[in-house]
Parts: sequence; C-alpha cells; structure tokens
Amino acid sequence: MSGDLNILAVDTALSACGVAVRRADGTLFAETEPMERGQAERLMPMIMERLDAAGLTLRDIDAYAVANGPGTFTGLRVGLATIRALAQISGKPAYGIGSFDAIARALPDRPLCILIETKRSDYYVRAPGCDDACMSGEELKAIIRPDWTLAGDAVARARAELGLSNPAHELAFLPLDALVAGALSFTLSRARDHAGASPALPEPVYLRGADVSSARRKPARIV
Repeated sequence: MSGDLNILAVDTALSACGVAVRRADGTLFAETEPMERGQAERLMPMIMERLDAAGLTLRDIDAYAVANGPGTFTGLRVGLATIRALAQISGKPAYGIGSFDAIARALPDRPLCILIETKRSDYYVRAPGCDDACMSGEELKAIIRPDWTLAGDAVARARAELGLSNPAHELAFLPLDALVAGALSFTLSRARDHAGASPALPEPVYLRGADVSSARRKPARIV
C-alpha cells in the first residue's frame, strides 16, 4: 500500500469544528469554523460539504482520523462519537490523534510548551521533560523556561495571567493536515507490518482528576 488513500479527519477538541478530506492524489479539502458550542449540529453537514468538494462519498473513505484530546469534554465526545460510528458502519480503520501531537507536528524543531484550554483556571500542558498533565498557573510558571515557544489555544490567557514573555503561536484550533498525516502514517505502518484486524476505536484522552494518572502512560506520538 502506498499513500493513495482517501482520508476523513475531524477536530472538535478545541473551540472550533474542523473537517478535512484528503483525496488519494494528495489534495486536501479542509475547513474550520470557530465555535464555542454547536459542533454536534454542524459536524455532519461540514463532513458532507467537504466530501462533495472533494468529489467523494463516505463509501470512498479508506481511513478516519479524529482529535481525541485533551480538549473540551463536550467537543471531544462529538467528534469521537461521529468518527467511531462511521468507522463501525464502514469497517474502515479510525485513529485518534492527540491534540498535543497535532500541534507539535505543525511546529517541529523547537522546544515547545503546548498549552490547551481547560475552560477553568488551570491548563493542559505538554512541556519538555515533563509528563502530559493538567497544571495550575503556579505549577506551570515553576517549570517554564524562557527559550520555550508557547503554542495552543490557552497561550493568550497564560501570558496575561502569568506574565510570560516567551515567543508564542496561539492556535485556536488544531492543524487539520496534521490529523490527516497522522492517520496516513498509522495506516501505512499497519500495512507494512501486515496487521490484520482494524485497530481499536479511538478513545478520549483526559488530563483531569482521576484521569491524570492514566494519561501519564502517554499515548503514541505521531511526531
């Protein structure tokens, strides 16, 4: 198997609803709409719009990708439920791509501290030398280094609340091409390994409360 795959990727993890269709010839048809709520009503229409733009139908899709967190609780469930259902109906593989992984793939070759919004006073954090975690502002400020680049949708809040002056890339939503690349990489890897059954359906990644300890097992990165 080469890279000639039709892939459907969705992101509802942050404050947006994003859909990308990657055609087998490599052409990407992507759209992201910023929104705090309403992803459940908008996601399927956006999927059909992007498929139509690509000249494809759901029957043509070879693999699915979905941002599986961390992110907003409701948003994560919308994207995951949709992709899980489509994968089960079609029998095609579906892959969960971590929010941290997607951002890291878009901003390589630099020490990166990724900050994702919790909608509370704390932050979802991935930082060099640290386990992925949910941190208070005080905990974050204690580990931050001046040479780290900040990235994610919680960057503006962190800079304002903690007085950080690090270089920054504020991302209100995830780069869809990174989700597509992750699904393509996983699919080709499975083909090379002659894997048989489809992978397990993607599950959400949470970093709060009782879920923090399980999240420290670190899902596989795509970067």
